[in-house]
Amino acid sequence: MFKWIFLGIVVAIVVVIGGLFGFGRYVLQHANEPDSFSSKVYEQTVEAKMLTFCKQSVRANIAPDETNTQEQYDATCACFANDMFEKIRDVPPDELDAMIDEEETKESAQNIMMKCAYQSGLNVEN
Repeated sequence: MFKWIFLGIVVAIVVVIGGLFGFGRYVLQHANEPDSFSSKVYEQTVEAKMLTFCKQSVRANIAPDETNTQEQYDATCACFANDMFEKIRDVPPDELDAMIDEEETKESAQNIMMKCAYQSGLNVEN
């Protein structure tokens, strides 16, 4: 009896792990399909990473002074995360890191950051 219960538990664990692996694989393979669940997860994940990157960059590269407000920093980073995601929306998840490391992408990110900073009224000439 104990042998069958143990075997049932092992089979259940294998099925659950296989299901999770399959779901993760499905999400990665369908991340670029418009209006799919996977594309929404991909968008939220990438935009959150871009937002974090922007906040770190703004803190490191733009010295705070009395003319810049937290709202301007937040608006700059929201703009950057959105615009940058639109640029990389069609890049498959497994190619994203390689694309981000390309010099052209880095220059584009810098241009987007400056555009967004100016749009939000951020004083970047410190």
